[in-house]
Amino acid sequence: MEELLTEKEDLMAKYKKSALLVGMFALTCFLLRIVADVVINAALLPFIDTASYTELYTINVILSALFLQILPSVIGFFMFRYYKNSEKSLKQLYHKPKNLGKALSNTVAVYGFAQIFNILTMVVIFLLNKLAGETVADNPISSALPMSLETGLVFMVLAGFIAPVFEEFMVRGLIFSELKQYGNGLAIFASAIFFGLLHGNFSQFFYTTAMGVALGYITYATGGILASTIIHAIVNMLSVISTLLLNTPSVQEYVMSGSTERIPDSDMFMVALFGIYMVSLIILIIVGLVLAIIKIKQIKRYKVEKVWGEVNNSTKVKILITNVPLLISVLLIVDIFTGFSSGLISDWFSSLMVK
Repeated sequence: MEELLTEKEDLMAKYKKSALLVGMFALTCFLLRIVADVVINAALLPFIDTASYTELYTINVILSALFLQILPSVIGFFMFRYYKNSEKSLKQLYHKPKNLGKALSNTVAVYGFAQIFNILTMVVIFLLNKLAGETVADNPISSALPMSLETGLVFMVLAGFIAPVFEEFMVRGLIFSELKQYGNGLAIFASAIFFGLLHGNFSQFFYTTAMGVALGYITYATGGILASTIIHAIVNMLSVISTLLLNTPSVQEYVMSGSTERIPDSDMFMVALFGIYMVSLIILIIVGLVLAIIKIKQIKRYKVEKVWGEVNNSTKVKILITNVPLLISVLLIVDIFTGFSSGLISDWFSSLMVK
């Protein structure tokens, strides 16, 4: 009996260390987001009047990727001791599972499931703005979207390749892997919420959190993040392609005017391609939602095994969310979502530019 109590106490102490580690990493990620605002504004200031939009956008994207994805991943690699822990290795994390094909077959379901939350969020934002008669909620990501084909290609590299690789390492490779020894459900949902918060705005939070839950289950089922990284990249690329199509002048004209009268016949191919692609995405979302519902109904077959079941999840969650670094992170999250610090930083650099 005493041995069991000692084992439980040891595991509790170990869990508290893991919870603190997760809190420290979250705090690091959100602090780096604020640092990124300062660095990006400072880097763009000398070139604001001389550089082209494409050059400014490229600098912005490179620095954003550095501070929001690459640098946190490198720091996390050392914080979570991937460099010397025999139980953690990149080879194990990215191993090719036997059920890789089956895991990747869930891509459409993941896309449909996540996009429903995206659509619902857009509807809520629209209704809030409509009821208030002014913009009380918007989509900050829209200001980061490319406005030309050249910047669209830069955006494709970021969203289609850099973001999936580093975000999956940060979320499923670090957070999920650290917490799964204390409960697979805890690891899936905690990492999913972190994934949603990592995107830094209300518009993407519910969509990315839902996607994070699905990718968490896939990570659990495959024992690594290779499948989740590939699915993440495919989902992002679907959005990137629509963005690239929107960056063509003919499609922009059609979207803005709703008419093809002023579009040359030679450019109608792109308009038709855009229409076909958007219809295909709608069908994909519908099919994906149906598949997701079927998967959810079947979830009992693949229910994650209970780990450390003698301690209930509410106790685990309480310990996780009440450590000091995570509490500070919550304050930073509120600041990031409201854009308070970001606005102050932008206004300060704007005043320097005027001077």
